[in-house]
Amino acid sequence: MKKNTHQRLRQVQHLVLDMDGTIYLDGILFETTRPFLRSLEELGLGHTFLTNNNSRSRADYARHLQRLGWEVKPTSVFTSAHGTLEYLAAHLPGIRRIFVLGMPGLVEDFEQGGLIVTDQQPEAVIVGFDRHLTYDRLCQTAYWIEQGIPYLATHPDAVCPTQQPTVLPDCGAICALLEVATGRRPDAVPGKPSPEMLAGVMRQNDLQADQLAMVGDRIYTDVKMALLAGALGVLTLTGEATAQDAAESMMPPDLIVEDLADLAGQLTAAKRE
Repeated sequence: MKKNTHQRLRQVQHLVLDMDGTIYLDGILFETTRPFLRSLEELGLGHTFLTNNNSRSRADYARHLQRLGWEVKPTSVFTSAHGTLEYLAAHLPGIRRIFVLGMPGLVEDFEQGGLIVTDQQPEAVIVGFDRHLTYDRLCQTAYWIEQGIPYLATHPDAVCPTQQPTVLPDCGAICALLEVATGRRPDAVPGKPSPEMLAGVMRQNDLQADQLAMVGDRIYTDVKMALLAGALGVLTLTGEATAQDAAESMMPPDLIVEDLADLAGQLTAAKRE
């Protein structure tokens, strides 16, 4: 644990929880997840579930988590779609009409956010993860990108994690194809590790960065975003990264925990001093 991390834990009022590799794996909740979430309630701490994967809407994710055994409000879910909405509101507030390359869940969240999704004369192009990708749709996306209008990618992930015997090219890989075709890279990528993601959570819950802890299993997305935003970066060793990865990282986490039970114990100790 870094110096003063115990004191920083005492300041935490809200935890942002990555999903896959942190609260569940392959759609199955870790045994520690429900007790951990109950401990947050007992300590009076809020929480938000966060993911770069925008193939589902926040309402779909809430239903997914409910099926796994935990009641969740849609407003407690934040995806890279919402990070993108935050970026647009802050940097391109006049934009209303957008062209979207992505799944229906992404379109749903943008429309819930007050945007008009259209194929005709958009004011911006937004590329996300799209498992229904077609060549014609790629061509149309490339055309609008070539027109010089603002172009955003929701998140930088090259592949979507899977245990199946396949590779799932994600938003970053699609954007690489479009860069070769158009010569343009996205103007901005608001998903993890961009601090735009945590800015939205802080605004929604009226929090400052020192009141927030980001908990995840990846150093280059979860921990990096936390450090860039000024939040407490907590690495759990239940997913991708190992303790050796953390020791060798140029952006080491503020705190490393074995699992959510370990984190619950440290939070409880810090809060009850």
